[in-house]
Amino acid sequence: MTERSDAPRVNRKVANQSANRLLGLLSPGDYKRLRPHLHRIVLGYRQSLYRAHKPVEFVYFIETGVGSLVNTMANDQAAEVGTIGNEGLVGLPIVFGDDRAPTSVYVQVPGAGSRIKAALFKKELARSASMRTVMLNYAHAFFNQVAQSAACNHFHSIDQRCVRVLRRF
Repeated sequence: MTERSDAPRVNRKVANQSANRLLGLLSPGDYKRLRPHLHRIVLGYRQSLYRAHKPVEFVYFIETGVGSLVNTMANDQAAEVGTIGNEGLVGLPIVFGDDRAPTSVYVQVPGAGSRIKAALFKKELARSASMRTVMLNYAHAFFNQVAQSAACNHFHSIDQRCVRVLRRF
């Protein structure tokens, strides 16, 4: 029996339906294993996704909106040191094998996404070398973003920094 050439072709791979670009980079098998554990959430303005020096309970994959990585100094002054949107994840300590960080993450721009329990995500990372590679590549890109922000904050005027932020929207 031959397939008709005008018949629609069926792709048997699991499509990564998430608007989160990092999830979209996962292999179909990795995404298929994560999918049942990803729970849709609404991200409200100033919602805490994790707090400094406290256990990271969930890993978040933002689809719309922006998370703000914040470093708080001993005198309680805080500064944004990085941002996370649909290109990444909130919960890098888990990728690095830790369960807490010296920074906090808050929602800066409301939106939506998915989250997974940190323990389940850690288990899937241990299971899949390809997933670890995707996540570590993202971590490297995020580190570069933080380094660029530090340099811009040092060398650029407030007007130049505002333009950089506005270009994201």
